[in-house]
Amino acid sequence: MDESMLSDAALVMRCQHELPETTRSFEELVRRYTQRIYTLVFRIVANREEAEDITQDVLLKAYHSLPQLKHPAQFSTWLYRMATNAALDSLERRRRHPWAAPIEQASEQAQPSPAAAVSLAHPEEQLLRNELRDCINTVLCTLEREQAQILVMRELEELSYDDIARTLDVSLGAIKMRLHRARLAFQRLFLKLCSHYARVVRSRPRPGRSGQQRPSQQTQPLPRQRQRKKEQP
Repeated sequence: MDESMLSDAALVMRCQHELPETTRSFEELVRRYTQRIYTLVFRIVANREEAEDITQDVLLKAYHSLPQLKHPAQFSTWLYRMATNAALDSLERRRRHPWAAPIEQASEQAQPSPAAAVSLAHPEEQLLRNELRDCINTVLCTLEREQAQILVMRELEELSYDDIARTLDVSLGAIKMRLHRARLAFQRLFLKLCSHYARVVRSRPRPGRSGQQRPSQQTQPLPRQRQRKKEQP
């Protein structure tokens, strides 16, 4: 059967029986998930070259770890969790050794999600947004790892509470409580470390389509404040 017609779980089970002699099933998993993993990692580290390196490292680790994956149906959440940890590890190294941080940060226009790119009226606003993004990354790597991980899974990967519970192997109630605590911890640190940047960016006017000035869109740090109809704890 053509590998492209198989489910993730079926491909994982094939990999567990065929690797390393045959790699066709793994190559199909790589084809499906490379861009998704890169996008997730880029959202965290905000550097294209670094995101590419981490993505390759995660896929290589997945290649070697697939035989130990007990639940093939959970491959995607397992892979995303691995990628999240790798990206947070990179942020932590950057915080501990700022001299080793990537020199060239990717611009907002280069981010993988076009909807996330914002047309900026002032170069200094671009700079402030970049600084705010870096400050948010500092908050993420200052949080306890479990708190940062669960925020990324919920707010960036947009996993459901059920998916997060299965990934972390804890109850649904525990996930809701941990997420609540993580959001509170993030907000406290954000107000301490990043509130100045957020106020400045929000206060800058931006021209509308008619040429009139309008307030700039509010910068939305993790956790994003948006309406969820079904899954509010």
